[in-house]
Amino acid sequence: MSSRILTSETSLERLPIPSDWKEPSESRIDEHSSRSPAPLSCESALAQARPVVRRDGKTRSIGRIDVLENPALALKRWETLETLCPGAFYQSRAFALPWLAAYAKSFSIAPMLVIAHNSAGEPVAFLPFGVRRRGIFSVAEFLGGKDSNANMGLFRPGVAFEPDDLISLLKASAAKSRFKPDLFLLTNQPSVWEGAPNPLDIFPHQGSASYLHGGALGADPQAFMKERLSKDTAKKLRAKRRKLEATGDLTHVTAADPAMRRKIIVAFFEQKLARFREKHIGSIFETPQAREFLETAHALEWHALMLNERILATYGGAAHRGRLQLMVNSFDADPEIARSSPGDLLLQSILEQKCAQGLASFDLGIGEARYKESWCNESVAMFDSILPATRLGRFYAAVESSRLGAKRWVKQSDWAMPFAMRLLGRK
Repeated sequence: MSSRILTSETSLERLPIPSDWKEPSESRIDEHSSRSPAPLSCESALAQARPVVRRDGKTRSIGRIDVLENPALALKRWETLETLCPGAFYQSRAFALPWLAAYAKSFSIAPMLVIAHNSAGEPVAFLPFGVRRRGIFSVAEFLGGKDSNANMGLFRPGVAFEPDDLISLLKASAAKSRFKPDLFLLTNQPSVWEGAPNPLDIFPHQGSASYLHGGALGADPQAFMKERLSKDTAKKLRAKRRKLEATGDLTHVTAADPAMRRKIIVAFFEQKLARFREKHIGSIFETPQAREFLETAHALEWHALMLNERILATYGGAAHRGRLQLMVNSFDADPEIARSSPGDLLLQSILEQKCAQGLASFDLGIGEARYKESWCNESVAMFDSILPATRLGRFYAAVESSRLGAKRWVKQSDWAMPFAMRLLGRK
């Protein structure tokens, strides 16, 4: 199978920022800091926070805290921390800005961007939240919704964030936000990322419903493939590739021009929605906002396995800080095509490509799937923190904790998930 590696760089200037977010300067960056913090009513729960680091000195790691609704006012400091801090693609400007542009208005999501500074005024932490109404409740969550596979804040390396600092950070954030969230619903957080502990792990939490699956890449693509694939699996993939190659020109294309990008995205939606309709599953991909996001997030790299001019499978994702993070995929469900596993063939080619390009690691997102078992040798445990900020939030926290706990039990049960799928008439 030949491979056409067609890539292009995307600058921040190409990211869509709605006109009403643009400001000429940062003269108003402290737009909510004049308000005094109100106590976080979940004091007893927050008191359970357990330290992950200790400090001998008494100087506080966090000084001024800004809570911004306007992303344009956060860009410079966001860029600084995005460059310095362990983080996923989902905390990057390249992901979050087009995601907000696509979803914020239609889903009534208000940006709540929290930036903490040290005593010298340097940014040391960034929490990319959004606030939305859920019935009578105002809920703060990480930006990204279901499109994000790994949620976390950006915390400057070398700064020791003690429990008191982090409790104060959330208290001040809730108090300074114009939207006064009743609850912080912080789901799908890794305990460790890039070898660094997640400072928010100190808060009370429970395990997330699913794991994040991935692993390390190697400098030698062939050695990587030999390590990950059994002889039997590798033999079957070679046979399937040869079968497709016998019918035409089989190529792996990485889109570099708008026309090819558009063609792959159109194929992705056609294939994905056909698959969901077959299984009677509703999906966020049915919404125009999902299409707008994937079309305008120019940092996403789109891959396709093509047989002549026909797209057999697609993948979309991005490389960030040496890690490939694949977000979405699809394949042609035509039985004659599907039995040749075009998705597996495309993924094999993508991982070989990224090994050759020098990337250090990859992940295939959260959730369990057969194809992930072949390629991934690392399952990252995720956690959910549900932190009420008001009395009303306490009630919602109890309900949400039970819902997420039940979801986790079903998804990780050997029999409950298959039973639920059969009950719903899905294969």
